Amino acid sequence: MYSAKGNRNRHYLINTLKMSALSLLLLSAACTSDSGTQETGKDAKPSGETTQSAASVYDTALEQAKALESYNIESKTNYTVEQPAAEEGAKAPDPVQTAIDISGGVIAKPEVQYGLKIDTLAQGQQGSIEIYAAGDELYTKDASGVWTTQSLANADESPAIETDMLDPAPLLEKLSAYKDSLKLAEDDNGYTLTFEASGEQAAALIEDALTRQLGDSAQSAQLSSLVKTGSEGKVNYSLVIDKKTHQLTSSSMKLDTTLDVNEQQIHITGSSDDVYSEQNAVSEIAVPAEATADASAKSEDAAESTAGTSGK
Repeated sequence: MYSAKGNRNRHYLINTLKMSALSLLLLSAACTSDSGTQETGKDAKPSGETTQSAASVYDTALEQAKALESYNIESKTNYTVEQPAAEEGAKAPDPVQTAIDISGGVIAKPEVQYGLKIDTLAQGQQGSIEIYAAGDELYTKDASGVWTTQSLANADESPAIETDMLDPAPLLEKLSAYKDSLKLAEDDNGYTLTFEASGEQAAALIEDALTRQLGDSAQSAQLSSLVKTGSEGKVNYSLVIDKKTHQLTSSSMKLDTTLDVNEQQIHITGSSDDVYSEQNAVSEIAVPAEATADASAKSEDAAESTAGTSGK
């Protein structure tokens, strides 16, 4: 989908987010997610009979998503992991809550570039980071406000979440096998596609998302095994498509599932909400002046140090 340089550009935040294996599972599953404040499809206000089928609306939206060159995204994900008490009569551990907010611009073609702010809450710890991949450089601002710069060519080995995670095309593609089961509502501005998966269908969707995010890795195999041994669960999807442009403008999901981990039932509930705007209108990634100033200062210091050493 992307150029070789774009494929190198996958390096923001697994270490910063400090996700556990279960957190990674949830994050993968929540690519098309729901804020949890509304019932699926409730916003749609039908204005008469629709002139389209759900499958045809889906196909057109997927076609537009595959051709998408740039966009802004606002993504909010929240989920809770509940564990049972270690033994009968004991107090169960407090639920573990995680929140991930991602906002910024992405240029998907011809080479992946982005400017993103990511705020996290994990295991009671808040974190914030800004990251910009622009030109040949990667600029990162950590929670303490310190900027670092490295060449994208030298960032291949950095742990990463792929930028595909934010791309609406793979988000839509995961529902391709279910497009004939999608439900359609229509209002004056757009179409709303909804789908509820349970049992094996829900497990298949989560496993598919997991494979796409983690690839062929030990983590992927381990978490796929957990999904397959999970008990009943369900996933509710809602996708809003603009009627004029046929672009996906928002996606939502609610997740409720239980996994068998070491013979214990781990209950996971999650919700997330993604809003897309400025489709094909993000022409450049603006790097903050302080990031480039810090980079210039460090380059000058390095040059002076080298000159001083050679002059001895």
